[in-house]
Amino acid sequence: MSPTSKEIAAIVLDCQDHGESDQIVTFFCEGIGRMMGIAKGAKRSQKRFVNKLELFSSLRLRYTESRRSNLVFIVEAELVDSFLRLRQNTSLYMAATVIRELTLSATRDLEGDEGFFALLQWGLRTMDGQRLHASRDVKYHKRPPLNGCSCALPGAAPKISRPPLVGVPGRRPLVPHFRSEGHSSLPVQLSVMNILALFQIKFFEQIGYRPNLDSCLRCHQPFSVAQEYGFDSRGGGIVCGRCQKEQGQSSVMPLSRGTIKILASAQDQPLHRLHCLQLSGSGLREALSLLTHYGHHLLQREICSLKPFSDLH
Repeated sequence: MSPTSKEIAAIVLDCQDHGESDQIVTFFCEGIGRMMGIAKGAKRSQKRFVNKLELFSSLRLRYTESRRSNLVFIVEAELVDSFLRLRQNTSLYMAATVIRELTLSATRDLEGDEGFFALLQWGLRTMDGQRLHASRDVKYHKRPPLNGCSCALPGAAPKISRPPLVGVPGRRPLVPHFRSEGHSSLPVQLSVMNILALFQIKFFEQIGYRPNLDSCLRCHQPFSVAQEYGFDSRGGGIVCGRCQKEQGQSSVMPLSRGTIKILASAQDQPLHRLHCLQLSGSGLREALSLLTHYGHHLLQREICSLKPFSDLH
């Protein structure tokens, strides 16, 4: 390896053609965060880059830095995991695109990692694990506790392509209701939506906007199962029923106590055990609606790839 080159673990978030044979690739890298690089001759490559720069691919990247810009020169890429299942199943691809779009929307180049790479890897690995039966545990390496990062909101990000939607023009996009392989009867779509909800609750913590699910934003009384609650997207936390009546919080979204308890548990759960939590039915729809509205408020833009999942009722 050249003394001026570096190696790093990376996940492909975006890839665009540049000229006749080059490609501009956006990665999220362990330790340094989002990074853009140019792969010279990638479109003609028969060895260095062939089938390695696809979206969501996990790589061991070798690159050299440029003195003139933040755009690095990609020397070589070793494929660690292609997450092939994500491109074979429409539901999984669409869900992975949500993770990709959120990451591109909330991060800027070279602003650090602080656990975001581990979360991104968890989301893709867990979805790709749907090729196994849905009840099977997926093992991960233990990571340090998530403690936030300085990701920017919002910033200039590469152009984000919309996921391929299937359905009839003029109608709501059809999201296939596949079932996992094996003996489990848990629908893949339900499991994928659960992963999306768990990913987002951790995602907001990573970008420094952890929702307050422990106490009322107004009276600061601790959460109680004896009280009714709603979620205030602007304030970023729960508001008890008493305060809603007294202060007229008409913009607060109703939120069941069961959903609050599971989401709060997910906030404190280490990644290697996060997949054990299950939201389902009305609780899952409630959580996704809350997280979608909260993300829209924080990022000041609609996450287009979330809409098909938000439309599922």
